[in-house]
Amino acid sequence: MIHHLGPFVFGMLILVILTVVNILMLRFLNKAWWQKKIIRLAVMLLPVVGFIGSAIWWAGYQYKIIWMSKTGSVVLIFIVISLLALMLALPVSGLLNIISAILEKRRLRSAADKSNNVNLQRRNLLKGAAAALPLITLSTGGGGVAQSFQKTNVYTRPMTFPNLPPQLDGFRILHVSDSHLGIYRFLSDYEEIFADVAEYEPDLVLLTGDISDNLTLLPDALKIAASLKPRFGAFASLGNHEYYRGITQVLKSFDSGSVELLRASGKTIDVDGAALYLAGCDDPVRIHGLNHEFLGDSIDKAIDGKPSKAFTVLMSHRPEGLDPAADRNIDLVLSGHTHGGQAGINGRSLWSAFTDRYLWGHYSRNNSQMYLSAGIGHWFPFRLGCPPEAPIIELTAKIDS
Repeated sequence: MIHHLGPFVFGMLILVILTVVNILMLRFLNKAWWQKKIIRLAVMLLPVVGFIGSAIWWAGYQYKIIWMSKTGSVVLIFIVISLLALMLALPVSGLLNIISAILEKRRLRSAADKSNNVNLQRRNLLKGAAAALPLITLSTGGGGVAQSFQKTNVYTRPMTFPNLPPQLDGFRILHVSDSHLGIYRFLSDYEEIFADVAEYEPDLVLLTGDISDNLTLLPDALKIAASLKPRFGAFASLGNHEYYRGITQVLKSFDSGSVELLRASGKTIDVDGAALYLAGCDDPVRIHGLNHEFLGDSIDKAIDGKPSKAFTVLMSHRPEGLDPAADRNIDLVLSGHTHGGQAGINGRSLWSAFTDRYLWGHYSRNNSQMYLSAGIGHWFPFRLGCPPEAPIIELTAKIDS
């Protein structure tokens, strides 16, 4: 049965749009380049190769042939990134070429040798810059694609809390989010991550949604997570993709698996006499116009019955859960969903400078803290300075100076 065509149809649509835009920019902004047959041929061939890559990707996905799926997806995304890089570079290159042409006309009109030399130098500099821009954007795009397939970064991330019960000092929580298995990540990737995690001996494993886009992989993914056998178990919360792919099948996988799903519910865990309350927020499913009231109501249900002095950890796939969580004095929120914006610098999302949204990293509000993971998977395989990650959150007590 043919299903899950969305990503592939979307990819082909993007190919068509980017190809048309690039042809228009070459014809009207870079006329001299468009007149070269090899450039016209390259622009025409790129989408053809992309369509072939998309077909290979879809076939591999349908028949669970991992090498085919990976190969096709890499080919498709490389072509998309190449066209996108050209689209960003061509307007600037076109402007530089126009300025270069103006300088050439002035040089030909001028009779002064000195002026000729100056204009010629400027023209050559502009022509060089115009030619270099597409190469720079293409290489950057290629680097971003390559980084999206790099090994997941498993590391310890200490987070300090005042009044942390001494029994929880040094407590380790593995935070796995947004693996999106079946698209670009597969069970072999999951196994590798949990093998790397084993040496850290986490006390608790938390999966904060969007685990698998191919639901046939979900039962085995849950087995892999549970096989780590952390002292206090493995738990999960729902993301929007669990709903997109089929919530009924997802719930059946959890019911028969050994990872407990917390869906607007919670559980008290006794850690050597200290109460750790673990809560799971449900997902509002909607992409735009996020309903904060929904998140608040879901959190209220999840913390109903929480011991008054328990250290509380909330799994909220949506990072916007921090706001209602802070109003309810929840100590730690673990989130995903954003993939870190898939571009970053110095451990922060590149887009943080342009928005006040929660995107990647550590945030705090009132007495609540959140770690928003960049996740281990993605729908669009491009990561630049934002590597896939599975952080191990280590709780530490605040030491008064």
